[in-house]
Amino acid sequence: MKILYFTTTGNSLSVARAIGGELLPVLGLLGSGVSGLSDEDGVGVVCPVYFGALPAPVSELLSRLDIDAPYRFLVLTCGSTPAMAVRAPGSWDYVRSILMVDNYFPMFDVGKQIEGVGKKRVGEHLSVICDDIAVRRHYVESPTLFGRVAGWWMRMFPLPAEAYRRFYVEDSCSGCGVCASLCPEGNIRMSGGRPVIGSDCLTCGACYHNCPSASIRYRGEKSRVQYRHSGVSLRNILSQSDCNAGM
Repeated sequence: MKILYFTTTGNSLSVARAIGGELLPVLGLLGSGVSGLSDEDGVGVVCPVYFGALPAPVSELLSRLDIDAPYRFLVLTCGSTPAMAVRAPGSWDYVRSILMVDNYFPMFDVGKQIEGVGKKRVGEHLSVICDDIAVRRHYVESPTLFGRVAGWWMRMFPLPAEAYRRFYVEDSCSGCGVCASLCPEGNIRMSGGRPVIGSDCLTCGACYHNCPSASIRYRGEKSRVQYRHSGVSLRNILSQSDCNAGM
């Protein structure tokens, strides 16, 4: 079984690892130009939800990738609701979301999210997902009323194109360049030893949460707390550009 994963803070990678199989990073596959993927045991995708939709790199890969597999599944990690992402384009035998730490700093106090994650019963829900996929259960999650309303709201009030301008870099920046290496869109360049964030920003939080000196900040952030899943290293996230970087 092959699992395509996309992660910026480790939640989705931790889920992909728990499901098991051959893990393939979405970013690496995009860079390789692969157009087809097959596996007689099944192919799955594990990724976060960004503002009620699949992350742009995941959508881009799926739009050009011919998947030949008898069983296809999609697992979505999110903080409060997958909104309408459970209706993602494509032919899926199994679609399910799992609530984890919400690390979207423009809207949530990440520190409080970490403290309250026990209420989401992550381990229990992850066990159900793993068991379902192991027996090739067919199930497609339906949007909840809250998810439908949230999805409508997100379509009506999308992130402004200028949202990236809210990022700024504090003087504590060491110029290490980790943020530039992490950015899934290649949207950060180093200039004079300082990162410059361009306009092609996903607001994914990879740079913000993984900055070794916590120097990348966001005007209006609800807390200054960084988050990366305890079972995932910075090196794991950095290695996603390698299509052979199975974790």
